Amino acid sequence: MKKLPATLILTVIALLTIGYSYAYKNGINIKPNNNFDVAFTNVTTNDNEAQIDVATTCAQITPDGNAINAYITNAYPCYEAYITYTIQNKGNKPAYFDSVTITNPNPEALKITTTNHAYTWLQPGQTVQGTTTIHTLQEARQGWQYKFQISIGISFKEGHPQTIGFWKHQFSVALGQIKGKAQVDPDTLEAYLNQIDSSLAVFTFTGARTEKFQTALKILNPPNRSSMEAKLKAQLLALWLNYVSGWTNGYKIDGMTAEEIIEGSEDALLNHQTTKYEYWKNLCDDFNNLK
Repeated sequence: MKKLPATLILTVIALLTIGYSYAYKNGINIKPNNNFDVAFTNVTTNDNEAQIDVATTCAQITPDGNAINAYITNAYPCYEAYITYTIQNKGNKPAYFDSVTITNPNPEALKITTTNHAYTWLQPGQTVQGTTTIHTLQEARQGWQYKFQISIGISFKEGHPQTIGFWKHQFSVALGQIKGKAQVDPDTLEAYLNQIDSSLAVFTFTGARTEKFQTALKILNPPNRSSMEAKLKAQLLALWLNYVSGWTNGYKIDGMTAEEIIEGSEDALLNHQTTKYEYWKNLCDDFNNLK
């Protein structure tokens, strides 16, 4: 299969995955139009009342989509209500959020629990659902209305490049080889590998998800006495992962962007420029360790 030029590959992937706008002037001048927008897009309610219908639960999404205002009226002890919501990444950058936060002014009357969304990653347009459960306690006042709020705990500020060790950890946890908490979920990891594979350049990831992850981990973790080519490929794959995740934006090293380093590294590998392997390996390594 004929390999595509690295410059074209990087441009196509940027356009497809990040949503760049561009203008033509002496070539393609790519200008990022990145935005983060994780918001509630749908909410429904129900409760545990079967034979009677005394209490009511109402939930409304705020105009900015960042929160849900909820109201419980005429609740009585052991009444339970359930608020099911949908959260969507409406921006054009991969994003994650830490939590759904409950602001409960009346903890003596309402016990409120909700779905744990820690380290939830969402691709642009992707959604996730959760449920908040409200249990009315003995101290609740009769004929009263209680108000509380559900809000999204955002943690998706522009990230910095991650080390090769970070990416090895993600795949090792996903494969069950080590125990621990992954910062990037398996769906997102696979999406990243698919984007890299679509370049038709240096890396190929095929088969089931497990096979793709095993291939990636093998590349990222070459033997101690491996060749300089293997070491370059390891750092290059880590840089690719940082690139498709959006964590290389705004960074340069030795005056070069991640795109330019990827292009140079792939050109050296595809043309067997063995004398340049160490140079590009060091650049990839240094970029992956930027903070």
